[in-house]
Amino acid sequence: MGKKEQNVSEEKQRVEGVLNLLTKQQPLTVKQEKFCNNAGIERFLKAKGDNVKKAAKQLRNCLAWRDSLAIDHLIADEFSAELAEGAAYVSGHDDDVYSVAGVYTGGGNSNHAKRG
Repeated sequence: MGKKEQNVSEEKQRVEGVLNLLTKQQPLTVKQEKFCNNAGIERFLKAKGDNVKKAAKQLRNCLAWRDSLAIDHLIADEFSAELAEGAAYVSGHDDDVYSVAGVYTGGGNSNHAKRG
C-alpha cells in the first residue's frame, strides 16, 4: 500500500471513528446524518488536529446547537435588520433554493460594502 492510499485509509478510519462515537450515545436523525457526511466530518477532524474524540465532541455540540436553534428553518427574512445594516448578507442559494446568508464578525462594524 502506498503512502497516499495509507493516508486515505487512515482518514476513513478517523471519519468512521467520529461516526461511531456520535451514534454510540444515540442514533442520528435523518437531518443530522445529512449534515454528517464525510466532507463535514473531515472538516471537524481537521479543526481538531485529527483527534477523533475532540472532533466527535465538537460535532455533537454543533448538532445540538443546530437543533436548539432550528437552524434548518431559519430564513433570510428573519434577518432583515441585519441585512439592511450590512451586518449580514445573502451569498446565494442552496440546492433546495433557500437563501444562504453570511454574517460579518468583528465587533459590529457595519461599514462593509453592501451586497445586492
